Amino acid sequence: MSGTVSLNDQATQSGFARLVGTSQPAIAKHVQAGVLPQGETYGAWLQAYCERLRTEAAGRQVSDARNRRDMAQALESEANAQLKLRELYRQDQLIVDMESVHKAMAEWATVGKNEFLGAVESILIAIESQHAITVERESLQPDIDAALRAIGGYEIEPAAPGAGDTHNLDTAA
Repeated sequence: MSGTVSLNDQATQSGFARLVGTSQPAIAKHVQAGVLPQGETYGAWLQAYCERLRTEAAGRQVSDARNRRDMAQALESEANAQLKLRELYRQDQLIVDMESVHKAMAEWATVGKNEFLGAVESILIAIESQHAITVERESLQPDIDAALRAIGGYEIEPAAPGAGDTHNLDTAA
């Protein structure tokens, strides 16, 4: 190779080794690792080689341990962001705690039962007044009790902590 090299010429391993002051086998390792793509120019190789040196000098060399650590940090950051977001939702009352949900559902079941009983009584009074009869309420009681059990059956029972279900998760309102 002559004393001058054009950065636009296609690079050879031995020529590039002389250019940067290293051995051909060292350059071959970079080519095998994909750092220096075959068929590129001296300019492209020089740019890739310098970038690799900067990366190594900055301690950013990729390794399995580094990848695992980076992944763990990313997961931790994501979890922290989710916790902060959940706290913001809670502060803005966009998330309701399960105790409040349980209380609201129990109250809703009670309201439903009372509305049902009021409707049954109104219907019975209307029938009695329209037909001038008296309806025996005792015979209707088993059906009324069954309906009340069905309405009350929708109440959520709080799960024991750590029972492995999703009842203890926050629910977006």
